[in-house]
Amino acid sequence: MAVRSHTFNGVKYDIDICNRLDGTCDSPRGGRPSLRVSVPLNTQKGLITLLHECLHAEGWAKSEDVIERVSREAGTLAWRLGYRKEG
Repeated sequence: MAVRSHTFNGVKYDIDICNRLDGTCDSPRGGRPSLRVSVPLNTQKGLITLLHECLHAEGWAKSEDVIERVSREAGTLAWRLGYRKEG
């Protein structure tokens, strides 16, 4: 079953795994925002990109430097611990 939406910090986001940029996340202001990831989720880069966009959704006001650092560090640790997308 495909994931179509998820709530971050009280805001429901549409989830779109696609073939465009590595990933994007809309501002929670105005309309229904979406979070898009186009990097294959069974790769380390895909895991880090997904975490990166989730962090934007959870804390839109955080700086890009903080989002980049935390997603890279957490994604790298999760990958080292064996977290992978099944299927």
